[in-house]
Amino acid sequence: MDLHAENGALAPIIQTERLTLRPLAPGDDAAVVAALSHWDVVKWLTAVPWPYTFDDAVYFRTQIAAQPRHPHWAIDDGTGLIGVISVKPDMGYWLAPGHHGKGIMTEAATAIVADAFAGGMSEIVSGHLIGNVPSRAILTGLRFADTHMTTATHCPSGTTVPLQRMALQAATWAARHD
Repeated sequence: MDLHAENGALAPIIQTERLTLRPLAPGDDAAVVAALSHWDVVKWLTAVPWPYTFDDAVYFRTQIAAQPRHPHWAIDDGTGLIGVISVKPDMGYWLAPGHHGKGIMTEAATAIVADAFAGGMSEIVSGHLIGNVPSRAILTGLRFADTHMTTATHCPSGTTVPLQRMALQAATWAARHD
């Protein structure tokens, strides 16, 4: 399966045991603002403006997440958007406060990785800011391997931060149950 519909539409809906991964919708903007108004979420993201506004959420949904080449999924647990995940060009993700530590991101990331490799991707790249132990655990649990250290501009603070880059090969993913 390709990561987007043949007609150039947004990413397909992916159902997991507890979650619906779906394209972002206008009704998600307030939930995105609420989540990204928490420093505990934003401190681990490099490209998010701070403070995060409703206009930022609309721009993200209409100009970034709406690009078929860069699909983004709303993570919906049945109560509405609780996070966002994307896989192109890099796999990135975040969850709203109150949803961490419940295996939600592992479940969402597993589904997105499986879909990406089923769609023909040969490698997925990602990374995490140094100190983000939960994100590293998700990536290593999926069998991402360290590739190199680099730095990134952290837009919320205006500083340069260390970033561990990682990659997952399709062959490694396919062999994970061996």
